[in-house]
Amino acid sequence: MSFKLTRSILITALQPWTEVVEPIYKRVAELADAINGGETVWIGCGSGRSVLWWSQKFEALTHGLDSDPDAIEDAEERARGTSLSGSVTFQQADPTNLPHEDQVFDTVVVHMLYLQCDSGEQILGEAVRVLKPSGSIVVIAPSWLQTPHESDSKLIESLGFWPRVAMEWKGLLRDAGVVELTVEEAAKGGHWFVQGLFSLVVRGWHAAGWSGAWSMLSREVRTLRRLTRKRIIGLSIIKGVRWPHE
Repeated sequence: MSFKLTRSILITALQPWTEVVEPIYKRVAELADAINGGETVWIGCGSGRSVLWWSQKFEALTHGLDSDPDAIEDAEERARGTSLSGSVTFQQADPTNLPHEDQVFDTVVVHMLYLQCDSGEQILGEAVRVLKPSGSIVVIAPSWLQTPHESDSKLIESLGFWPRVAMEWKGLLRDAGVVELTVEEAAKGGHWFVQGLFSLVVRGWHAAGWSGAWSMLSREVRTLRRLTRKRIIGLSIIKGVRWPHE
């Protein structure tokens, strides 16, 4: 089928905040060694909930970037309903060509599920470019845990996910100038999105009506559920530090 949901709506349907997303982001915060007042950018922010959460937790100026204009519009609307509107900014931007000077952020978080991961090398290169020396970068990325069948790989790519093995993600970061690299699974047992079919259909309906509900029944999503249950595909968190000497 032709998958019609935007990436932001798809991820929102697959990953409920309380059950899945917030625990992952808490771990990201721990790994990033984030400090109160530090300036952070989220590359691939979706509808902005992550940016607002981060800004509140660390009392930090936090920037959210996403290539989806609808997601940015939703994020700005969400921010207006909070007391954080003065400490967050949202901007539509190409993650392979960020609108920032070199070495401006204390922390960079890259959420690859919201990004076109076939451009992973350019995205990570840009993320490191805008990070201060000795600053932390944390990447949330889909990863192959086992070698998939070619047909399964193509179906996953049609969802907008471009997994790589974890060592390849590490290699891309190392080539970009990142050291002290560590990798761990984002969710034990593969539960990095809703697995129950009924829950997925309901969430798809709330996200995008009949189009969203039918999408949750699609061959692509069924394949994603199967590969996750069999631990062929997972979600990795890769953390590192920008090399302080240039």
